[in-house]
Order: sequence, then C-alpha cells, then structure tokens
Amino acid sequence: MSAYDEMVRPSLARIGAPGDGYATDRDSYWGSGFFVAPGWLLTCAHVVGKGGAAVCRGDSALSVTWQERTAAGAPEPRTGTGTAVVVAPRPAGAQPARDPWPFPDLALVRVTGTDDVRCLWLGDREATPRTPVGLYGWSVQTGELGVRHGTGELAGSDARALLLAGSLPVGGLSGGPVLDLRHGSVIGVIKGRRREEGVAVPVTALYELLDSREAGRTVREVLRAHDLHHASLLGTSSPYPGWTAFQAALPGHPPSGSAVTAELRTRLYGHLAQLPPPAGAGEVVHLVEDVKAQVRGERLPALVLPHVRTWREGAALLYGLRTLDPGGGGTLVDLDAVLLYAARVARRTAREPAADVDAGHLRAFADWIAGQAAGHRHWAVGEAIRALLEGTAGASPPLVPAVNGAVDVPAPVAPVEVPSPVECVAGTPLPTEPARVPLQAAGATVTPPVDTPAPVPDEAPLPVSGEAPPSVSGEVPLPDTRTDVLVRVGPATYGRHPWSVQLVYGGRDVTPVAGDDLGVRAEELAQVLREPLAQALCQGDHGEHLAAIEVFLPRRLFDLPVDDWQLLPDTRLAGEGEADDADDEDDDFLDERSLPLGMRRTVVIREVRRNGLPPSPEWRRRWKAVRCGPLAHGTLHGRPAAEGHPPGAGSGGKYPYYGALSAMSDTSVPVYCGPVGSGEGYAAMQDALRSGHSVVLWRRDRHDHGECGDFHQQAAALLGLAGRADGLHGPVRDLRIRLADPDTARAHGLCGKIAVLFDPPDRSPYGTESMRPPPLAAPGG
Repeated sequence: MSAYDEMVRPSLARIGAPGDGYATDRDSYWGSGFFVAPGWLLTCAHVVGKGGAAVCRGDSALSVTWQERTAAGAPEPRTGTGTAVVVAPRPAGAQPARDPWPFPDLALVRVTGTDDVRCLWLGDREATPRTPVGLYGWSVQTGELGVRHGTGELAGSDARALLLAGSLPVGGLSGGPVLDLRHGSVIGVIKGRRREEGVAVPVTALYELLDSREAGRTVREVLRAHDLHHASLLGTSSPYPGWTAFQAALPGHPPSGSAVTAELRTRLYGHLAQLPPPAGAGEVVHLVEDVKAQVRGERLPALVLPHVRTWREGAALLYGLRTLDPGGGGTLVDLDAVLLYAARVARRTAREPAADVDAGHLRAFADWIAGQAAGHRHWAVGEAIRALLEGTAGASPPLVPAVNGAVDVPAPVAPVEVPSPVECVAGTPLPTEPARVPLQAAGATVTPPVDTPAPVPDEAPLPVSGEAPPSVSGEVPLPDTRTDVLVRVGPATYGRHPWSVQLVYGGRDVTPVAGDDLGVRAEELAQVLREPLAQALCQGDHGEHLAAIEVFLPRRLFDLPVDDWQLLPDTRLAGEGEADDADDEDDDFLDERSLPLGMRRTVVIREVRRNGLPPSPEWRRRWKAVRCGPLAHGTLHGRPAAEGHPPGAGSGGKYPYYGALSAMSDTSVPVYCGPVGSGEGYAAMQDALRSGHSVVLWRRDRHDHGECGDFHQQAAALLGLAGRADGLHGPVRDLRIRLADPDTARAHGLCGKIAVLFDPPDRSPYGTESMRPPPLAAPGG
C-alpha cells in the first residue's frame, strides 16, 4: 500500500441504504464519499439522491461505512448513520432530479460516531491543467468490493466541470475525492465519466455554496471544523502522520516555490477559522490587493476575477508571490505577504462589534502573528506587521475589540490636505456611500453638502530588503482603491443586445466579470444580469464602501429600470401557501439583495456610444460647471415646466431642441417629466447630449401629465439640495426610498420613478472596445 493509500483510506466511505454496514460483493451501495471534518462527509448529490426524495430532504437516514486502523494497523470496518443536511441542488418537492444531476452536484452528510475520524485536506485554490491527480473510492468493478485507486491528470475544464485523463472513474466512485498529488489536497469530487474522459466537480464549488441562503451556514460550519481539526493535530503524538506533515515532503511545497510552510499555513487557517467570516468577497480581495501593492510597491489589480469567500482563500492567493523585476523572475515575497495579510485580517476583525469577536481568539491570533514577525528575516517587514497589530506606528493600544467595536487610532503626524468643496478638479469618481439627506420642499433654503475629509492612509510600499521601514503616519498619499461596477449594454443586432459586467478600480483599471457578445433581448436583461451583478457587487463592496453602478446604455434603453432591479431571485416554489410566504419574507428581511439596487447604492445611466468618442469642448465645459455648482433647474424640452406635454407641442426641424438646450447656463440640469426612450423625450435627450449636457434627470414611468408640475418642483428641490453634481446621489437615493412606499410618497407629494444621466467626460476610457458582434449570415443563424 502506497503512502497516499495509507493517508486516504481511513477517510473514504461508502454510502448506501441503512443496514449493518458489512457489505458483500452483491451489495448495491449508492456510491462513495469522504470525511472533510469530524462528523461531516462530502459526496455527490446524485449519490444521496439514489435514496429518494426523503433522503434528500433529510427525513430518512442513510448508511455510511468506513475503515479505521486497529492497534495492529489492520483496517476495521465501522458504520454510522448519516443525514443529508446539504444537497445542492435539492430536487423540488417529490420530483426526481434531472439525469445527469445538475451542478454543483454536492452533498454534505452529518454522520454519527465520527468525532475522531481522519479527514482529508481541502484545497484552497483552483487547480491548473496537467496537475497529476489520484482518484479514490469504493468499487466492485473487479467483482470484489474494495477501495479503488487510480492516477491521471487534470486535462482541463468544461463549463463548471473538471475533466480527468488517465485512469477514469468507474461505477461506485462517484462522490470520491480527486487529490492533487503534488500538494496533497482535494481539488475535486468525482461526478462520473464520458466516453474518453472523467468528470469531477471542483472543490471550489463547495465554497460557492457559501452564497446560498439554504446551505451557506452549514458549509461555513464545515469549513471551520475542517481547519480547526487539522490545526488541532499539530504537535499531537500519533503513530500515523497528519496531512500537514505529509504535505511538507511533497513536490508541491519546495522552499524555492513558496516560503510559506505547510505547518504555518495550517496554523494560520486554524486561527482564521476562529474569526468572524468576511462580509463578502470584496473584503478579502481588497485586503489581498492592498498587501500585493505593499510588498511589490505597485498596484496591479488582477485581470481575472478571483472567486474568494473565506479568509483562507485570500491567503492562498498570495502563495508564490514574487516582486515585479524588469528582467523577470523576481524575489519570493509570499511569506511577507501572507503575514501582512494575516495582520490586516486581525486589524479588521478588531473593528468588529465586541459581541461578534472572541477576544481570546483574537489575542491568540495577534500573538501568533507577532511571534512570526519577530523572527522575520527582514526587520522592515516585522515593523510593518507590528504597526498593523498596534493600530499605527508609535502607539500601542491593545488589539482587542472595544465596547463599541472600535479601535482607537492616534491622529496622523502629517496633516491631510482636503480639497475645497468648490474646487473644480476633473476625474473624481462617483461617490461611494451616498448620504441620506431629507428631501426638502421646492423653494426651501438648502445648504450644499460639505465634503468629508479623505481617509488617512495606513500603509506604504514595503521594502523587501533591510532598508528603512515604511511610514504609516499618513505622509504617503493613499491611492484610490475604491471599486465600482460597470454594466455595458450595446446596441441591438437582430434584436439582441451584447452585454458585459466589469469591475473598475479607482476609476482606471478594469477586470471583466462576465459578458455575452451574442447578447440577449432587452426584456431578458434583468434576469441575465442578476447573477453577474451580484458577483461584481460582492467583489466591489468592502469596508464602508458600497460599489456604485454605472450602466452604459444605448438611448433607446435609457428607461431600463436598473435602479428597481433586485439581486435576490424569486425562489418560492409554485403551490406554497401563505405561511411559507411569511417565512420567505422573514428570510429576506436582513438580505440586502431583496432591496431594489437604487434604494441602497448609487445607480446612474451613461450613454454607451458617447463613451467611445473624444469629449467635445461643450461637454467638458458643462461638466466643469456642474461639478462646481450650484445646480440650476431647466427643462429638457425647452418649454416652461408648467406646460407639461400638450398635444403637438414638439418643435419641428432636424434639431428641434438643440437651440434651447445650448442656450441653457452651464450649471443647468435638464429635467423631463416622462420616458426618454421614444418620442419627444428621445429626440430631446439626443439634443441634450449634442449640446454637452452630462447630467439629466427624468421620470421614466408613464403617468398623468397633470403631475408634471409637481415633478418639476420636486426635481428643482432635489437639485438645490445637491448643490453640485457630486452631491446629487444622496438626495436621489433618498427620493427613491421615499417613492418606494406609496403612502409616504403621497404624504410628501412625491411622484415618479426618477432616472439620472451622470456622464462625465473625463473618466478613463475603459470599456471603449466594440460591443457589436460580427454580423450573422442571417437572422437567427
């Protein structure tokens, strides 16, 4: 028996109907599985599904049999009773699942009597092609029941599946582990086989279930128990090596490839498991990018979006990190980066409310990090880590949560210069956290909002040699690290609009999230964009920053109700009663995805064609003026607001509204009481763009034109409250919140679904590539 067989066999299990567990060659067991934490077995959903709907719901038990070593070292069968807690996806009602079972095809089974079972090590990164792999599971392929082991390599991927070459899975192996033989970690779960290749579910699909309302809590509990289990084995006496010691001798952990040892990684994950989880992927990704910038001295956002949801996955993104040397290669700095990342996580955790943090665990984590920093080969790195743990350089407040969750940080040595509120500097990104300010009635005295001071930086590029340590006193300018979301919808080709979703860092660097060059119909955009938008916003939100959404649209789609879109799909099943609906409402109560986008964050419209052209002088001049303010109210059609939309009011000629719009003052904001995707509104919006207007307000819903006077008064009050363009987003968001409740809207005399064109000419030319796909040979083909 090979060393790998010795390590894997005690964690393998076969799954079947409840019985005595002593299987014979003629037993029809359902498939395989493997232990990932004490009491928890990971397998495929279709393996559990062989027991029927009752087993999938957790109403009926299943049998789990595994082997343990006796004192003499011989394997001895043990049997426990299992209950399926997570089945993804779970069949709806009594209906059987499709064949093959849809992805992710994973199940977590709670097994009794397995508190001391041996568990495999779950990988923390996506595997790469040509990775040598081992396949394990139970089989009767040879006529004798036993553990089957084969070797091969990861051939590639197909959609969400991993493709396996070499030794292919056979009947009974479904649910067994796919191990990376270089690193000693599980990278997949065997799903089945095709004619010439095997198919596996990547282990990263388990992390994706953290986003599930149904499964997320259980998956997080299992991952936490997994890391604590392996950390608890360090330093314990056992006749059999643990996975940490076993991995240290594997070819995937050479000192030349990473300075992060297997033991350090296991202890780090054990500490991270004791902390509150990150609020979202953005919390993790931005810490990783901050650390990379600090050790490299340059911020280079990832070109491929990292799908991370846990602190451990963030640390894994730093393994093998090197400096960017002109000649290639670079100095290995992954240990520096991982320790700085750990210190940043500890510092972030110390700012959590005291009720959410165990002060003892946090102190133990901080002490462990400090111990690693004390022995670091570069004193500058150690100083930077200690400064993070202490809060700032030269001060030593304890790293434990305060009563209100805050950490006292001394004021910076150097003063921070704050630009004047009326300073007209081009290139300012969208506000990230719109302030909610009460909307005042038209004609009331308004005070323009005052800018808040910029945040004080707590980092600087970190040297990797023995030079002076970086200053953390605020003397180094903080780069704009805010992340926002760009949605681009192109003009239609054969009725289908190509689309893309991107992340933009600091208004400059762009990382693609998803896209479709073939496109979808306009009425399908809300459904198709829901998941990519949710993923992008999860990456963009971090700390106190809520990612803004800039939606680039052709003018025909300007009335698209993006601000009313919700990220939470309707998961209710047909036939559910009112009691179930009440439960769903309770579930959604604290889920911000159930809120319309515009009620929570900044959502603005931009013109997709205009973005790809050089800015005109009028565009630049008007943008500079509205940035300074004060904003003035105008009408998009050029008539007095009280006239509304009388029949035949539209002007004739090729440019019917251009003259009136060009004559407006540069600080004027055109307002229109109606949709702009067709008719008079469409023609007027076109002339507004021609005349250089970068901010326009309109009412995108159809209504009784008798309300137009009230709407224009409402818009005038909003513009007065905003003061200038950058102050517009808070009042707009407040108005959308009020309009969401009909009773509140009527009580305050508010009306309309408000849309905002916010289209500055000086943003970086990101996303200017052509969105139009090549012409098709014929419609539909």
